[in-house]
Amino acid sequence: MKSVLSKIFSNFFILIIITAIIKLPLLFTKNIQEDSFITWRVARNLINYGVIGFNGEERISASTTHLYVLITAFFQLVFGEYFIVPLLVFSGILFAVGSLWLAKILFPDDILKRGFFVVLLNMLPPALTASALGMEYGILFFLYNALIYFGVFKGKNWAYLILPILLLWTRIDTVIFLGVFFWADLIIKRKINALFIIGGILGVVSVVSFNYLYFGELVNHTITAKKIAYKNLIQNDSLVHSLYQWAYYGGLIKKYSIYTFLLFIAFFGFLLYCIFRIVKERSLLSFKTKVILIAVVSFALLKITLFSYFKAYFDWYYWLPRVFMFVLILYYVLQFLPVKQKILIPIAFLATFGLYSFQFLQSYTIGYMEERQRMQIAADIKNDKVGMNQSILLEPAGIIPFYTNLYTYDEVGLVDKRINDEMLKDENFWWINSVNRFRPNYILTIAKKPGDSGSFYKIKPEDMVTFNQHYKLEKTYPISKIHENAPKILRWIYKIRPIGKDYFLYKIVK
Repeated sequence: MKSVLSKIFSNFFILIIITAIIKLPLLFTKNIQEDSFITWRVARNLINYGVIGFNGEERISASTTHLYVLITAFFQLVFGEYFIVPLLVFSGILFAVGSLWLAKILFPDDILKRGFFVVLLNMLPPALTASALGMEYGILFFLYNALIYFGVFKGKNWAYLILPILLLWTRIDTVIFLGVFFWADLIIKRKINALFIIGGILGVVSVVSFNYLYFGELVNHTITAKKIAYKNLIQNDSLVHSLYQWAYYGGLIKKYSIYTFLLFIAFFGFLLYCIFRIVKERSLLSFKTKVILIAVVSFALLKITLFSYFKAYFDWYYWLPRVFMFVLILYYVLQFLPVKQKILIPIAFLATFGLYSFQFLQSYTIGYMEERQRMQIAADIKNDKVGMNQSILLEPAGIIPFYTNLYTYDEVGLVDKRINDEMLKDENFWWINSVNRFRPNYILTIAKKPGDSGSFYKIKPEDMVTFNQHYKLEKTYPISKIHENAPKILRWIYKIRPIGKDYFLYKIVK
């Protein structure tokens, strides 16, 4: 058995195919991160109008990633409307290749452990979400590990020059990763790497220059829009809330509580213990590999801490930091745990499979809901034979605008700056002011109707009269109905963790 596995794991292509097969079941859950559809629509807009934007010929950096927009546009050109599955498979493959490069650093001579590391890492929840839910993180993980392997580990000059540019064109916040690994490279080589600095400078200058010359902005509009829209999102600035948020985004348990915090502290303590054991070990690891492992964990903890401190309330920002923390844990389990390999591997596989099943169920609960709510809303609107000559005001600007192709105003202002202008002019009544100014053909509200007590959609009495004259409630999409009609296992999960909200679709009265 050992010799058979060694032959399988020594074959690069077979190992990557195994990881791709592992992720295929997740595609059937139909769970795709909503913001992926924003990037995908920007890519389609580039194909149809020759403009990087969201609404026809209007230029706006509505997507957080330029490189992924170009890659998605290529897949849409090749596969047409059926591009999603090939793109997700491609993302999963890139993630697997990145994990293989990391495995070659950690297990240079042990093919068996290297193969198990790749397979087990790709089964873990943060790896599954990063590579199979549609965002750019499969590509990002590939580029991260390309720089670690070819640059910091192998010292290839081209890697220091080219990869920082590609990373920064994928996401501007990769400057955190580049900073951490610049120091790691400095510690390993004991001299400043001029090419690394040049690559970073070229990356920052080229992205910022492109944003300024093409969009008239220094940073992606998504950053500006979120800063305006979310400044009053969370009122709690206490230390306790900040610590809860740190644990919420650093771990896998999605609940703000003392128990989540204590569990993450226990995980954090185990992480530090693993680092201590790895640093102390003198025979298994080279100095270079130790520095890389510590740098990987340092990056993960630094990004989680910075982003949670600055109130970045989106789970996908933390997917790859969680992956890198699990890299260290998994390495410790395979290399240091004092258990015979014939017992250790099955136990590690069963534990990982449990986490894999946990993520599959979570994706299923979300995918089932999305298919029967937002996808249904998109289908209902499409029945009216709509297009770019009609408009919608809603949140989020993902699934529904992508499938209806309506001109879109979103409640964060990601895809239309004029919404942010309204927010700056009137913090309380910007929504109804936007309705009155833009007269969208469709309006979609979440949780409550406009004007209801406690509603996000604040309206003055005189505006409420006007709103009722111009808009009628077309259809309600209650989340409770979806929960009630779900398969038994999903009904049980929805009771433990209710997800989703009611939606109310309004249509203009002609």
